[in-house]
Amino acid sequence: MSDFTLRQLEYFVAVLDTGSVTEAAQACRISQAAASMAIAQLERSLGVDLLVRARSKKVVPTPAGVELGARARRILSEAADIPDAIRTGFEELRGRVRLGCMIAIGPRLVPRLLAEVGERWPEISVEFREGAAEELQRAVADGELDAAFVYSLQAIGGVDLVVVAESRPQIMLHESHPLAGRESLAFADLAGEDAVLFDVPPSAERVLAMFRSAGVEPRVRWRSVVAENIRGIVARGLAYSVVNVWEGMGELFASSGVVLVPVSDPTPHNAVVAAVPPGLSRPRRVDAVIAAAREIASA
Repeated sequence: MSDFTLRQLEYFVAVLDTGSVTEAAQACRISQAAASMAIAQLERSLGVDLLVRARSKKVVPTPAGVELGARARRILSEAADIPDAIRTGFEELRGRVRLGCMIAIGPRLVPRLLAEVGERWPEISVEFREGAAEELQRAVADGELDAAFVYSLQAIGGVDLVVVAESRPQIMLHESHPLAGRESLAFADLAGEDAVLFDVPPSAERVLAMFRSAGVEPRVRWRSVVAENIRGIVARGLAYSVVNVWEGMGELFASSGVVLVPVSDPTPHNAVVAAVPPGLSRPRRVDAVIAAAREIASA
């Protein structure tokens, strides 16, 4: 078994975060010589080079260093939780839960989830971070987040997935649009009409691919990274849009001037999922928050 310490891992992660042994030593309040010695001992213990010096005088990780960094973050995160776990038990519904949430999902889920968790488990402290699916999942794999809510179509390797809700694309129309009363719509029904699309990659690209697989080239008039802008444009009858919808979303569109109509064309299977660290036993508080998200999304 390799002989290394949590302190060496802490110094190594600090070097990755700062890009400099000198700055890492300052952050950890130790001398540069002590930090350099700890990294050298870690490399000798593992039998691999972990860092190389770049021309900018910064240090960058080798492939082995990147792999160790991801594992070290998870180890240090779990080690930080040990005192709480010993005092209160791994099964206690208290402590911090670090969540990530895709920008497209956040407004539909996060406010209700924060309220629900705060009411049911006031001793659970939820922190959340918004971003793109890949970025958030890498943060989960690196141990920076406990879970991240993303769409399954945007899942990457290196994480496990817990299904929260099945999701289907639907057409968002102004409530007085001539097609608003239809039970379902084909993409061909919208040919020649203006569209506004959600423009956080790869959302727009996936919508365009669905249209094109049905032999339709949509007329995209606008794109936006703000979901409320898109709904406002549709609510004024200026364009239609395509949104991923799950069961518990109905109340979000009530009295908003828009209606949702299911798509009749074949579309790829998709779901809202919680990306979690692979192969790890999760604290009960994390599973409780994911379960509450599932209840909200399928209510």
